[in-house]
Amino acid sequence: MVDQGWGEAEFQWPVTGPPAPPGPAGPPPGGPPGSGRPPSDVGPGGTPGHGPPSEPLGLGPNTRCYEHPDRLAGGVCRSCNRPICADCMVQAPVGWHCHQCVRRSTRQSPVVRYRPGFGGVPRARQAPVTMALIFINLVLFLAAAASSRLTFDSYMIPVFMSHFGQSYRLVASFFVTNSILDVALNMWCLYIIGRLVEPTLGRWRYIALYMLCGLGGSVAYYLIGNPQQPAAGASGAIFGLFGAYFILARRASANTSSIVALIGINLVFSFTIPDIAWQAHVGGLVTGLVVAAGLSAFRHRREELVADVAILAATCVVLGLLLLLAPGAVNLG
Repeated sequence: MVDQGWGEAEFQWPVTGPPAPPGPAGPPPGGPPGSGRPPSDVGPGGTPGHGPPSEPLGLGPNTRCYEHPDRLAGGVCRSCNRPICADCMVQAPVGWHCHQCVRRSTRQSPVVRYRPGFGGVPRARQAPVTMALIFINLVLFLAAAASSRLTFDSYMIPVFMSHFGQSYRLVASFFVTNSILDVALNMWCLYIIGRLVEPTLGRWRYIALYMLCGLGGSVAYYLIGNPQQPAAGASGAIFGLFGAYFILARRASANTSSIVALIGINLVFSFTIPDIAWQAHVGGLVTGLVVAAGLSAFRHRREELVADVAILAATCVVLGLLLLLAPGAVNLG
């Protein structure tokens, strides 16, 4: 918020006739609002100031503040039209509001977030989770380059999960890779798409979305891929962010032709270039579409929270149930 200041306008009491003598806690003459003297819309020489209009207030010489009955009212709240004293005045774009109306407006107003198609691309400092994910992936890439054991233990190998109970590969596989081309392309895409999705959803929803998209890609590879073929990389999570941005852009009535083209081109590469785990790409994309469609679907905060928890929990349950199937249960190659 920008402090607008109190200004230097002179004040004129909104009453007819001589002012009433001040009470024990009444406003002293002179001074800015906050010191006991409410502002007016009339400045020096009759020029308009920044306060509420004096004519329609209807304040009598002994009108008291509705929150402080022992104090004389110096204005009227432009929201509820109740008399308020100088200490209760909160500056608003138009006139003055009381503390209760300000609190009510704060509770009812939705969180202001970035909206796809409105304004420029958010800067990196507006997406701290995205930058942290990039840092973690790069550090793990360097660690994997120095340790072949770490690389092998992080691969998504479905048969190892079913026979040896190595479920940690579901998560490790989309954080650790030893391919410099893979990590370079994925981190560049994450830097671009993450700066668009994270400010829109908020940090915690964005973290949940990224993790679920990565898990969705791993589960899809577990079911559809070759059970003995290892795979690794953050592509599934990146595809999930692509799908999430499409949903968010559609919800904001923004142009989605670019993201649709991007998804289409990457899917063509996934199916035509050998040695690419297209199963993880498709799984992450579908998960991102579904989760983003449920996140923040309601405007009121309580309904929004319930819906977000429900969609996240339901997604986890579905992914967990799919893991009960045998690896490669619907093996398509």
